[in-house]
Amino acid sequence: MKILKSNVSKIIIAFLIFPVVLMLVGLVIKKSSVTSIWQGVGDLIVFVLAYLLNRQYFQQKIYWFNQHNLSKQFTTSLPAIIIVAFLNSPVLTVADFQVKFRVIVVCLLVGLAEEYIFRGLLLSLFLELFHKNVYGAVIASSALFGLLHLINLKALSIGYVSSQVLFAMALGIIFGTIYVKTHNLSIVILLHALRDMFPMFSDKMMAEAAHVEFSVLSLYGMGIFLVIALFISYIQLRDFKIED
Repeated sequence: MKILKSNVSKIIIAFLIFPVVLMLVGLVIKKSSVTSIWQGVGDLIVFVLAYLLNRQYFQQKIYWFNQHNLSKQFTTSLPAIIIVAFLNSPVLTVADFQVKFRVIVVCLLVGLAEEYIFRGLLLSLFLELFHKNVYGAVIASSALFGLLHLINLKALSIGYVSSQVLFAMALGIIFGTIYVKTHNLSIVILLHALRDMFPMFSDKMMAEAAHVEFSVLSLYGMGIFLVIALFISYIQLRDFKIED
């Protein structure tokens, strides 16, 4: 069908891979059996499906690694490195901090699946749709990344999820900027995994996070973070052009 060949259709289908697969995985396993391992399995299925669809349908070139201009890649990635380090720093001071191999594997799978779809596929598709408007493509793909977190509404309040959406969108903008400038998906996969895994190295912090209540102040904070991310991206992309 001709409609399925349009970039808009491809964007919709790519976006739906995550919620559809996770919903199906949730139907297969019992709620009481849900663990981080099952989350990793779900993300692995998402990645494999997206990878196969890309070969036959999306047909977007994925830049897994780039060994050229490593110093420029580091400079581009530095704001994200600082932000991730700042966000993770409180975990290093807790008494029960413990590196766990299982957590590392699961978080790498999460980072692989989410970055492959939202930076690798969707960002590239938006670049085609927006005729290589890089800033617009980064924002659009990141907006979808943020909206993906609306699936958490089944378990969390609208206020708390709203903060998650803004936070994810802000990180997505920063990660998208890195990917489009460095052509190195490995960087954003690693940064994504590092951001996710450090809180999971502390059972105490995870237990506290599960009982965190929504506050308007946190929503404002995420809004400010989003503005900062937009500014960082604009500065880095204002003179950047996609080469033909």
